[in-house]
Amino acid sequence: MINKIIKIARNFYLYQEDRFPIIILTFSLLPAILSSGAITSSHLTIFRVVLVLLASIAYLLHIRIIDEYRDFSHDNMHHITRPVQAGVISKGELFYVDILAVSILLAVAVTAGLFSFIISIIMLGYSYFAGKEFFIGEKLRNHFFIYNSVNLIQMFLMQVFVYTVFTNSLLLNNLILAHFLFTSVGTIIFEFVRKLKIPGDDGSGRDTYTWYLGFSKSIIVHQALLVLDTALFFWIITIISSNNILLYFGLTLTILTSFSTLIHRIKKTHKTDQLMQLSFLLLYMIFNVSIYFLAIN
Repeated sequence: MINKIIKIARNFYLYQEDRFPIIILTFSLLPAILSSGAITSSHLTIFRVVLVLLASIAYLLHIRIIDEYRDFSHDNMHHITRPVQAGVISKGELFYVDILAVSILLAVAVTAGLFSFIISIIMLGYSYFAGKEFFIGEKLRNHFFIYNSVNLIQMFLMQVFVYTVFTNSLLLNNLILAHFLFTSVGTIIFEFVRKLKIPGDDGSGRDTYTWYLGFSKSIIVHQALLVLDTALFFWIITIISSNNILLYFGLTLTILTSFSTLIHRIKKTHKTDQLMQLSFLLLYMIFNVSIYFLAIN
């Protein structure tokens, strides 16, 4: 039994390096979790932040594993180098990892209170139906944008869950609404750039935004989403502070991030792709940390 656990842990470590980089996800999630806690709770504690972080990573891992099962046949044809297809880890081993992930999510939900538990059940129920492609299979998969949109709802539900863990309620006001929209657009951008490939890298799976929109149009959409998220950040700042310096600071950062997008549009290389993604990640982190410090003061 011990040897089996060690084997699964070793294989999962190799798996996560490629498909679920836990360290990167932790640093990506933490600023948004801090800002979520700051705007919803007057008694933000490290313990509660850690609980939310664990539950968030567990739920995202659950979604990733469901995706591996759902997309298994598709990936066998179009993504043969992915860990499951390459034999790095088996679907059976991922099943045991998934049990652990769901257990962590539910444990945090029960600890946080009734509202969190109810939302967690809704999250798991939705992920089950998403994993089954809502029992309409290819009819849904053939509509790429609808398919991705219905799967993104899982991320929006997770953000609602984050609020309930901090407050054990479903409180809604202008600040929470603005923050929810801000994090939702941020999530959409992360999802969008993940499937924004340089010309020639789309592959044969027809599972990228550049396949359907083309590279130039995809860059324009990305830029529009970036401007929208910045506007939502400005809305949040005007609610919690009268300091206009942050608005100018945020605008400057957005211009710099847009410049990295422009470079990628011109150069179209893997390095400029990484630069564009890293630039938005840093922008999003700085925005969230700014919200956190303003809200706790």
